[in-house]
Amino acid sequence: MEAFKILRSPVTGEALFSEAEQLSSSAGESFPRQERLINFLPEGKESNKPTDLAASFRWNHSTRLENDAGFQSHQFEDFCKRYSFEGEDGFTKFLANTHTILEVGAREGRLVDWFLKYSSAIVYALELSNSVYYLQEKYKDEPRVIVLKADALNPPFAQNSLDLISADQCIHHTDYPGEIFSNLSKCLKINGSSLLSVYAKKSEVREMMDSVVRDSIAQLPADRIHDIARGFTQIGKALHDMDVDVEVPENFDLLGELAGEKMSLQRFVYYAIFKCFYNDEFTLDKSTEFNHDWYCYPICNKTSLETARSWFESNGFEVDYVDSNLSNINIRGTLKD
Repeated sequence: MEAFKILRSPVTGEALFSEAEQLSSSAGESFPRQERLINFLPEGKESNKPTDLAASFRWNHSTRLENDAGFQSHQFEDFCKRYSFEGEDGFTKFLANTHTILEVGAREGRLVDWFLKYSSAIVYALELSNSVYYLQEKYKDEPRVIVLKADALNPPFAQNSLDLISADQCIHHTDYPGEIFSNLSKCLKINGSSLLSVYAKKSEVREMMDSVVRDSIAQLPADRIHDIARGFTQIGKALHDMDVDVEVPENFDLLGELAGEKMSLQRFVYYAIFKCFYNDEFTLDKSTEFNHDWYCYPICNKTSLETARSWFESNGFEVDYVDSNLSNINIRGTLKD
């Protein structure tokens, strides 16, 4: 298959050739293949296992909203705003000359869907968790999607082979996001683009509370974590339903960048104290997934804007756009000579 030609062994970097049910290298390696799903992490070789398990539960139990027009519109508008795309036309223009796209941490395929809709590119959906099997079924009739069960620390691609790499809200669930970004960048063509979104550092109070909660529950059974997350969602809903605004005292430094800001009580607690996400445009179950996602991963790094920018600059990127807000840091860049 033509789309397999840029794939490489994540162990030796050797070129791969396709056989009936596997991809093989001249070094004697073999990686199982089921049509357009390739497993670069066969049983016994998974890395970062706790994160793998957490992600598998998260995405196996995700409320699928691919056909919910309101949810999709909300998510796409947020995505375009974070990377400064002017809606559908702006995103289509950005993707105009893109032939190969790597979506890192593909999850349930939300960004994969957008890449398919707004470009004609081959999309490589890389995912560490068992969500790859959902993606395999979802895209079984879409020849432009190749699903890869792989670790982004060792991306299975030839150097200078991709036009766009998207790592949207995923590599912060590892101990080495900067190294992952550097290794991914080696797979990008000159003048290729990268999209990165990572969690921003929160207020001192919120960071302390997050650590206490995560350390307390991250090792619990996944269904128990989900029950706790549902409770946080219900707190968020109760605060939202109060319909009360607060103004943060300007001298309250422990609350970070909120000093002097006016916002709803729910947003204040969410940003300053602990994550009790709630959005009345989503189902209660979908809001619960956002809280579960935050607390279920045993690793959840937060990054400063300076550090995230340094990843781009040290790997030869020109930074095209930066969006730094209370939730995340989003950067779009172009790889230069």
